[in-house]
Amino acid sequence: MPAAQADPALVVRRDGAGRDTGPATSSEPFRSWRREASCRAMGCEVFFPPDDEPGRERAAKAICAGCPVRLPCAVHALVNREAHGVWGGLSPTDRERLSSHL
Repeated sequence: MPAAQADPALVVRRDGAGRDTGPATSSEPFRSWRREASCRAMGCEVFFPPDDEPGRERAAKAICAGCPVRLPCAVHALVNREAHGVWGGLSPTDRERLSSHL
């Protein structure tokens, strides 16, 4: 049986702690790159580690390192000013540093 594909209508937003905050809005379309992400079937707790757990941030970055859609994921986080979590191998601190140079 093939793996289930995420239905764009069922995509949910999550807060910094990884809790569902409701359905994504129609102005936030499901991006096709997400279907190819290495993290698509993983729990979000790996990518939203508490500040006092640097080992989990390193684990998330290691997963991102081999991801085929790392760049569009990182761009998404930068453009949308994601404040929490590891996106495209970039922590919030990494994204803040990059944004200050743009």
